Amino acid sequence: MSFGTLQLPSVIPKPTIQAIIERACNPQLGEPDLALDLEIADLINQKKQNYPREAAMHIVRLINNRNPNVASLALTLLDICVKNCGHAFHLHIATKEFLNEIVRKFPERPPALLNPIQLRILEFIQEWRSTICVNSRHKDDLVHINDMYRLLSYKGYIFPEIDTQSAAVLNPTETLKSPDELEQEDRAAQAAKLQELIRRATPADLEEANELMKVMAGYDPEAKPDYKKQTNEELEKIQRKTILLNDMLNNVKVGERIGVSDIFEELSQACKVVQPKIQKFIEEEVDSESIDRLLNLNDLINTVLKRFEDTKNGIFEPPEEKPQPPPQSSSTTNESTSESLLIDFGNPDPPQGQIQITDDLLELNGSSNNKPSSEKGTGNAIDDLLGLSFN
Repeated sequence: MSFGTLQLPSVIPKPTIQAIIERACNPQLGEPDLALDLEIADLINQKKQNYPREAAMHIVRLINNRNPNVASLALTLLDICVKNCGHAFHLHIATKEFLNEIVRKFPERPPALLNPIQLRILEFIQEWRSTICVNSRHKDDLVHINDMYRLLSYKGYIFPEIDTQSAAVLNPTETLKSPDELEQEDRAAQAAKLQELIRRATPADLEEANELMKVMAGYDPEAKPDYKKQTNEELEKIQRKTILLNDMLNNVKVGERIGVSDIFEELSQACKVVQPKIQKFIEEEVDSESIDRLLNLNDLINTVLKRFEDTKNGIFEPPEEKPQPPPQSSSTTNESTSESLLIDFGNPDPPQGQIQITDDLLELNGSSNNKPSSEKGTGNAIDDLLGLSFN
C-alpha cells in the first residue's frame, strides 16, 4: 500500500518581525546580539509598511516582561532602532499607545529608588525630547514625547542626564541634503503618517488623512515646499560658519592653542563633514551659475580649513581679509542680502508642541494649549493629558 510522495512546501515562509525580535530578546542571551539588533533595524527600514509599528509595539511589550534580562535586551534593541531607523519608526514611538505602554509599570508616585529598567526608560524619553523632538524636520508628529515628559515631571520623576556621545547620533552634524533627497524624505514621512491615520480611523484622523492625501497628490501646487530654497539656505549656513571660523582665526594670538574640544574644532568639523556632499552636488549640477557658486564655496572651505590646521599646529600667518562669500544664485540673492553672517548651532525656539511646565502644568483646571479640542478630558487635567496615563 502506498501513501504517495510527501510534498514539501516550495517556499519556506520567512520569520515575522515579531519572531526575529523574540530571538534578539531571548532570555538565554548573556548580552545583546548587536548584529541581530542592527539586522532588525535594517529590516524595518527596507520593508516599511507595517514593520515600524509592529516592531515598536512588540519591543515595548517585551520591555514590560517580568524577566529583567528580556526587558534590558528589549531596551537595547529599542535604542538601536531609534538611532538607526527613520521617521517611520520615530512616528510610532511618539504615539500615545506606545508611550502609555512603556511607562505602564511606573507607579503613580516615584519610589525612593528606581530600578535600572525605569531609569533607562526615563533616559530614553529625555534623549528623544532633546534630539528628534527638536531637530527632526517632522517634529510636529512627535509632540506626545514632550507631553509624556511633562506628565512624568509633574508626578515627581527626575530625569537622568543623557549621554551626550550616545545622543549625538540623533543630533546629526550634516543636515545638507539635495532637493530630491528632501522631497523623498518628506514623501516617506507623509506615507508613514497616512498609514497610521488610516489605521486609527477616527473621524478626526480620517479628515486629516484626506488633507494629507491632497498634499501628497499635489492638489495645491503652490503649497509644495521649495526644496531648492531649503538646500540653498543650508548652503548659506555653511558659508556663514566658514567665514566665522576665518574671523576667529584672525583673532588667535601667537602661541595660543586651539582645536581641542573647542568651538574652533566644532566649526571645522561642521565644514569638513559637508564637503563630500558639496562635491557631489558639483558633479550632479547642470546649471553653470550654481556650479560656480558651489565651486567657490568648496574653495572657501578648503582655504579656511587649511588655515585652521596651520594655526592648530602653531603655524601663524598675518590675519587675512574676510573671504568673499560665493556669489549668490539669482533666486536667492534678494532673500539673503539682509541676513547677518551669524553662526547657527540650531533652532533656539522650542519645538512646536513642547509643553512649558510653568505655563501649563500647574494650571490644574486647564488643559494643554496644544491639545485639540476634541481630545480634552473631563477629569483631572494631568490624568487626561492627551490620553497619556499610567494605566
